[in-house]
Amino acid sequence: MPHLDRFAALAAVLPLVSCYQFQMHAQAGYAQMKVDGEAGYLTTGTSPATSGSIRQDFESAFGIGDDQGAPYARVSADMGVPVIAVSGFLFDEQGTGTLQAQFGNLSAGVDVRSKLDFANVKASYALKIPIGPVSIAPGIAVDYFDFELDVQDTAGLLRENVQLQAPIPLAFVRGQLDLSVFTVLGEVGYVEVDTGDVQGSLLDIEAMAQWHANAWIDVFVGYRALHLDADGTIDNDTFDTTITVSGFLVGGGFTF
Repeated sequence: MPHLDRFAALAAVLPLVSCYQFQMHAQAGYAQMKVDGEAGYLTTGTSPATSGSIRQDFESAFGIGDDQGAPYARVSADMGVPVIAVSGFLFDEQGTGTLQAQFGNLSAGVDVRSKLDFANVKASYALKIPIGPVSIAPGIAVDYFDFELDVQDTAGLLRENVQLQAPIPLAFVRGQLDLSVFTVLGEVGYVEVDTGDVQGSLLDIEAMAQWHANAWIDVFVGYRALHLDADGTIDNDTFDTTITVSGFLVGGGFTF
């Protein structure tokens, strides 16, 4: 009889296991991204003026702010309750402008050549709570930034290079609506930081509408926006920055 008891227990568990099928979803596409905002940077020994006066517009000061084509990719693993997703994009842009304020060792009024390299990867872990065709998934996310702004005067005598490579953790929630061949997905992440030397906030929004051609293939359109507002002092260098990177997505994917 002990063997029968074990068989009965196994038979009771099997339906629970079989009611869910692990799924991976991979997507790739094209993003049309744009940088907007202001940036200020003063090196050690430079006397900053009033708060906010060191900021200058990306487009007029650095010649950066046109729409740029960028590759986009997203992979998610649905394990029933927990869902893990990773998405990212990258682009670069070059331009010329005239500084409105001092930027490092470059003086206001100087004509400059600028180059921006930007990459972002977002990873999230969320717990899916289904409510009919709708699911809500609160969790945590990490945004990794690789940002580099290289600015030099047109004579090639002076140059400043500002870099940021850092992971930023976010409070995160995902909402999803499944309507047979259509799925609508929205994600929001947010964090505020105040370490004394550095204050800032980050808002991350990602939205997507998908049409499923069959059980394996889909196409999508979407939108991605990142808004970073930060100021403070690091190694006696002063920075004051507001950056928005946003744009539309289009592409396709498959489920396996």
